Order: sequence, then structure tokens, then C-alpha cells
Amino acid sequence: MRAGVDVQEQKNQKKKKYDRKIRGRVIVLMAIFGILMFVPLVMQLYDISIKRHDELEKLAIEQQTKSFPIGADRGTIYDRNGKPLAISATVHTVCIAPNKIKDDAEALLIAEGLSALLEVDREFILERAAKKHRANEIIKKNIEKEKMQEVVGYINENKYSQQIFLEPSSKRYYPNNSFASNIIGFVGADNSGLVGLEAKYDEQMTGQPGYTISARDPKGNPLPNQYEMYYDAQDGSDLILTIDQKIQYFVEKSLGAAVIENDVSQRACAIVMDVKTGGILGMSTKGDFDLNDPFLIADKGLRKELEGMKGDKKYDKSMSDARQAQWRNKAINDTYEPGSTFKVFTAAMAIEEKTVDLANEKFYCSGSVKVEGWGVPIKCHKKGGHGSQTFAETLMHSCNPAYISIGRKVGGEKFYQYMGAFGFFNKTGIDLQGEAGSIVSSYEQYKKDIVSQAVYSFGQTFKVTPIQMITAVCAVANGGELMKPHVVSQIVDKNGHVEEYAEPAVSRKVISEETSKIMRDYMEQCVINGTGSNAYVKGYRVAGKTGTSQKRDVKGADDQGWYVVSFMGFAPADDPQIAVLVMLDQPGGPRVFRTGGFLAAPVAGRIFADALPHLGVAHQYTAQELLEAEVTVPFVKGKSVKDAKSEAEKAGLAVKVEGNGKTVKDQLPLNGSLVPADSELVLYTKGVRPGRMITVPHVVGKSPEEANRILIDAGLVMRPIGAQQSAGGALEATWQEHSGEKVPYGQVVQVEFRTRNVADY
Repeated sequence: MRAGVDVQEQKNQKKKKYDRKIRGRVIVLMAIFGILMFVPLVMQLYDISIKRHDELEKLAIEQQTKSFPIGADRGTIYDRNGKPLAISATVHTVCIAPNKIKDDAEALLIAEGLSALLEVDREFILERAAKKHRANEIIKKNIEKEKMQEVVGYINENKYSQQIFLEPSSKRYYPNNSFASNIIGFVGADNSGLVGLEAKYDEQMTGQPGYTISARDPKGNPLPNQYEMYYDAQDGSDLILTIDQKIQYFVEKSLGAAVIENDVSQRACAIVMDVKTGGILGMSTKGDFDLNDPFLIADKGLRKELEGMKGDKKYDKSMSDARQAQWRNKAINDTYEPGSTFKVFTAAMAIEEKTVDLANEKFYCSGSVKVEGWGVPIKCHKKGGHGSQTFAETLMHSCNPAYISIGRKVGGEKFYQYMGAFGFFNKTGIDLQGEAGSIVSSYEQYKKDIVSQAVYSFGQTFKVTPIQMITAVCAVANGGELMKPHVVSQIVDKNGHVEEYAEPAVSRKVISEETSKIMRDYMEQCVINGTGSNAYVKGYRVAGKTGTSQKRDVKGADDQGWYVVSFMGFAPADDPQIAVLVMLDQPGGPRVFRTGGFLAAPVAGRIFADALPHLGVAHQYTAQELLEAEVTVPFVKGKSVKDAKSEAEKAGLAVKVEGNGKTVKDQLPLNGSLVPADSELVLYTKGVRPGRMITVPHVVGKSPEEANRILIDAGLVMRPIGAQQSAGGALEATWQEHSGEKVPYGQVVQVEFRTRNVADY
């Protein structure tokens, strides 16, 4: 019995042992399998949590957060006195949140409402609303305050604060519309500069946008207990220009009037430069354009012509060409043959090199001169010739044959070197877009071309830019230093810290102070007694030179009389402060009067007359001018006749008393009027001055004496401006105020006089 039990026990022990063995193997196998399964998981976990941590965290943040931009204000552009010329103002962008719109019916209501308010196509809004997963879809940008308030009212009325929202942004405004348009330029729809200073200094004025970052759920809702970060926007820097707003206004007023008066077909430009620093005080091109609507063609005639081309395959190119043309700054982007204004530099070369005897040498002009290699004689504008002339008179007379002789005396090599020294081979480096280079023969071509050497001396067959010309004449005026012209004087951050400052920069010394002084005297004589006499300004010593050049690269230009007429000069002649250049491209009117002396010089004279008093430059009257000086009419109403007479006589006015009263009840001209000395002041002692309105008679074409008599007989007072009688040649009225208009009895009427004896070909 016991043996049976032992056998059974042995079997049980064996089975247990076997079971343990199997369990061990299973455990080992499970362990191996577990390890084999776990290792990749561990590796995957390591890869996710360690190796790819930064990458996956970034993706998670991008998925769970929403970034809202904070716009940076674009820098303001100011004139030299702090007057804003380009500013940024807050506008709004209207947006919808498609993921907040309940259904298609609500989307339709929103689309219809916003379409009516914003003049945006309804289908466009519905397309945006259909993007159900989106939290922000732009409907319209640059909504101004009045329209923004209408949108807010619509949102509140319909309880659409979740579905429609407004985001602030910035829009560029130009307070003075076309003012200085070809200098300032404009920005595009994205507020980036496209043209002018806006493009040139885009990086400095743009600034850096800021951001608000916050956690959001998939529907765009804020997540609680999540972070929010705020990064400040950095506003763009401001530009402070050398431009003086008032001088810019004077330039644009006078140039704009000249373009209309003289039917100028290929635009015109004018520049005013600080002689001593190179700073541009005013620069204008006419026609120009509206900075607030720069893509609109400003020329109404051209605009109508282009509208008639719609549908034509050439329309797009013609429209693009027209826009590019009106955006061009003629003062720096275009070249022209300077003509007789260039004689200033030929004269300066000859004086500096001492190749002429200023005191004794004479230059004979028979009316033409034969140049080797040219089939016909080169003519002087005075067909009969000037005869024997001094060196100073050759400039006053603007005599071509004389300047061919003077150029030869300088010599081809020296002449060419001086052209380079005066800056005619290189761009000036002015801080404006698209400055053009001159078109001048290489020295190798020039030295073997005798004809070129002859005509270069009086400014023909090569091309320069207006900015090169005025920069060079400043060197003649200021003692010989060629300054680098500039428009921006400072770049300033929003805290008022100056980031950049434009120091006056001298490029080189070109002529001596002695030569400069002689040239100042000679150029003043050109205005007193020469072709520049129509630039005369009473009380100021104006120096200058006129020019009339042919357009040799335009077919038929000579036959048609298509010229470029110009004047360049400076004032006061004894201590120059500003230089002025005026250029009219292809004026109309009688061909005989299409000259720089007759058309461009008066424009410069008007600019000098306005700008010099504004700059505080004191008048310097000659003895003759003092006799003909203008006086300001004093206020004498309410005073006794005796006291009124005394004040009038002190002011240099004659007196006439109307009535036999003892007290002045009224007066003519009105107090504050500027009238010629010896004008009559009428004192009314009974009743008041005549209140009737007078139709101003037309006096253009009349002599000063005739015009004055006609206006006096009409009960008006003439104030003459323009050329003086001693300039040579008969004077006649070429412009007047109020012609044909109704004005009060006793009104002062300005009349401009010019001399026609100013040919300068």
C-alpha cells in the first residue's frame, strides 16, 4: 500500500516539476515577448518626448494658439518746420467669423447686410462665410470712421458681435493732395512704399508689427487658464525734410500758372536749393497727380482719351505708361539740353584758367561763325550780330559765336575736365528714386569732334538733369564748393531720437572764391541789363542766366519750334542764399517768344519775390528803387483829416479829401494794401467810399503808362511787378489779376510787365 502511494507521489512531483518548467518557459517567453514589444514603445516614447520635444511642442502651440497682429504706425513725413506732409490714420478692417455663423440662413442675412453697407458683392461674402472651420475672413479693408460706426451699429442692432468684428489697421493720408507729389510718392494697398520718398525710405518708415498670442480651442474660443503673450509694435521712424512747405507752395503756384499760361505740353519743373548746404527747399513737377488717388490720370484730356480706348488691346499698356509718366519727377528723372544756361560754366572755366583778359579783351560777333566740319555757319540769335563785346557783355547778350571762341580758349581737355568737376558726368546722389545720368560723349569722341567742342560751349548736343544744373550753379554762387543735394535732413524715431542726420556734404572745390565773386557780378548784370531781365525783383539783387535749347532727338522739333526754355539763378547776388531753376518743356504761344528769357525768367522772378521775404532776407533797394518803392497804406479811418494827411504823407502817399468834414469816415485804398509810392489816398469825410463794384479792364499788352491810366480811370490802383524799364527794350503787360472780374471800387490790381527783348538761342 505504501509503495503505491510513493509511486503516486513521485508522479505528482514529476508533474509539478514539469508544470514549473512550463511556467518558467512561459514566463521567459512572455518576458522576451514583452521586452521585444516594449523596446520599440520605449524608443518611440523617447523619440516623441525627448528627441522631437521642441518640434512637437511648436506644432501643438500652433494648433492650440491664435496669433493676432498689432499694426505698427508708418512714420510721418514732415517739412523742415514740422508741418505734416504724409500721415497715417487709424482705419478698420471688417471681418467675419464663419465658425460662429449658425447656419446658411444667418450667413445669407449677414451677406446681404454687409453687402449693402460696404458695397461689397454679396456672393463674395457668402464664399467667405462658407469656410465653416475659419475664425477670421476679411470682407473689406480701410473702413474709415463714419462707415465703421455704421458697421458697429449694424452689429449691435442684429446681435452679431460673435459673427462680425472689426480689426484696427492703418491707412496713409496726404493732407495736401497733389502737394509735392513727385517728391513724397505714395504707398500701395499693403502700406508699402511704391514711389518717391515713401519707397526710398520704406524700411525706416514701416516699423515692426506686434502680436498678441493666446490659447484657443478648434472653434477659436479662448481656453481658460492658458497663457497670453503680448509683443509691442515698434512704430516706423519719421522723416524731416529740407522742404519748406511755404516755399514748395510758392514754387507750385508759380510753375502751375506758367504751364497753363504758356500751354506747356511736355511738363515743367522747378527747384529751389539752399546755396550753402545743398538742401532742397522746394521741388515741383507739373503736371503732377493726387497722392490720395495716385492711379487716377490727373490730366483730364488724357484721361478721357484713355477711357475711349477701353476694350482695345493697347489700353492696359497705354494706361500703365500714362501713370508712370505722371509719377516721374522731371527734376531728377529726365535729361535735357541745357542750352545757353550752360554758358555760365564756360565763363567760369575761362575766368578760373585766366584764358581771357576780362578788362581789355573784346569778342566780335557778326551774327554767325563757321566751324570746321559743319556745313553751315552756327548762328547767333541776333541775326545782325552783337559787334564788339566785352567778356561780361557776351554773357548778358548770350552770344553763341563769342562762346565758341571762349570755349576754344579754355581748350578741349580742360573744358571736359571742368564738366566733370562741375558734376556733369556723374549723378548727384540726391536721396530720391530713379535719378538719371547725363548723356555726354566720351572724351575720346569729344576730343576728335571739333563741332562738339564748339557747341558744348553753349550747352548743345549733350544732356544733363535739372538737379545737376542747379547743383553746379550753387557751386558758382557759393565760392566754388559743389554740394551734394538732399531732401531728407533727419530720420527720427518716435521718442524723438535722431537716427540719421544729413550733414552738408562738399563733393569738391571747383572754382575759387575770386572766380565765384566775378561770376556773381556778371550774372547779376544778366538780370539788370541782359536776357534775364524778366526775373528782376524790386529790392533784391537777383543773378541768373536764361536758356533756350532745341530738342534734337524729337523728329520735326526744330520745324515746329519745340524748345526747352529755362532760367537758373540765385539771390541775393552779393550773398547768395537760394538758387532757383525753372524749366518749361515745349511751351506753346507765338514762336518768337518761346525763349527762356520771356517764359522761364518771370516764373523764377515770382519764386524769388515770394521766397526771399519768407526766409527773412532783407530788401536792398537801389536809389532808383527807393524812388519807386511800394508802401503799405496806413489805417486812418476815424482820425482827423489833419492827422490822416500827416500819416499818409509820412508813408509817401499823395492825399485827396472828399467832402468838407473834419473826420475821416472811410478811405481808399484800404489799409494794408501794398501800392506804389506817390499813389493817391482818398479820404472820405462824409458818408462812405463808393460801394459799387468795378469790372477790371483788360490791360495785357499795354505799356506801364497805358495800363496805369486805364486802371486809374476805372477807379482802381495798379501795382506793377516784373521787369524794370531800365532792363532794355519796351515793357508791356503780360499778366494781370482779376481781368474781367467784379471787384470793389479802389481795389489794388497787380500787373506783371516783361520786356520782349530777351532772345537767348
